[in-house]
Amino acid sequence: MRDAVLPASAARQHEDGSTSAALARAGVSDAAVADILRPFLSGVFLEDRLETSARFFHLVWRSMVRGSLCLPAKGIGAVPAQLADGLPGGVLRLGTPVAAVTDTGVLLEDGSEVPARTVVVATDPANATRLLPDLTVPDTRTVTTYYHAIGRTPMAEPTLMVDSTGAILNTCVLSEVAPTYAPRGTALISTSVLGTDLPGRAQAVLCRLAELYRTDTSGWQQVAACTVEGALPAMLPPWPLSRTTRLRPGRYVCGDHRATGSVQGAMASGARAAREVVADRGQGGDAGV
Repeated sequence: MRDAVLPASAARQHEDGSTSAALARAGVSDAAVADILRPFLSGVFLEDRLETSARFFHLVWRSMVRGSLCLPAKGIGAVPAQLADGLPGGVLRLGTPVAAVTDTGVLLEDGSEVPARTVVVATDPANATRLLPDLTVPDTRTVTTYYHAIGRTPMAEPTLMVDSTGAILNTCVLSEVAPTYAPRGTALISTSVLGTDLPGRAQAVLCRLAELYRTDTSGWQQVAACTVEGALPAMLPPWPLSRTTRLRPGRYVCGDHRATGSVQGAMASGARAAREVVADRGQGGDAGV
């Protein structure tokens, strides 16, 4: 009730600790944690010890109690595409790798330099530290997702299934959630596991899916296995839900590792970077970006 009713800022007002400790203090039973909350939250945090910051847990729980989950019909790439559509013409360069952030701008891998008094580094933690060597970033979590295609859905509803055995994080028939994700007459199943695509793991996943969906999975066609290194920051307590993007005069860094590990956290950090850049320029700072 507290998470549902109070403002999001309330999560910052309590002393931080692990999610596991917070659930114990709240009187949640060991069985409920083992059978429901740990399996579910492991897929949210990408770790199965519930050592993630309780502040972040309360923020996530608030979002889930007050809202619903969804996927863009045109894929997650529709989010940056929508942002890009609002930009003036000629300001966005794609396929232009950056070698370094310099004192005068940005050095590209082709040897040319883009001069800029203000530079905002908006990347994952690994690339952020490559471009800004004095930056401190948290450890990260890795996840692998297997995609299988079959002719008939094994579950005709948009349900996320979690696994209390820990063999997988979660699975769902993605085409039931977003019908545009598969051709007509095909069901697309998405299944995530912690860590990388280890030898033999794909077959073990299929065996577990046969048990969960109560069907024969021997004919399921694996269409992809996507490993995302550094998919989320490891948000160990005490974890600030937001922090400044200012690194030094004219240099800023944003990303979910500067806020909360999520798409929402990344966008909130980017919005904060924009506000701080505008505020600093308004104080007679940088004249060009």
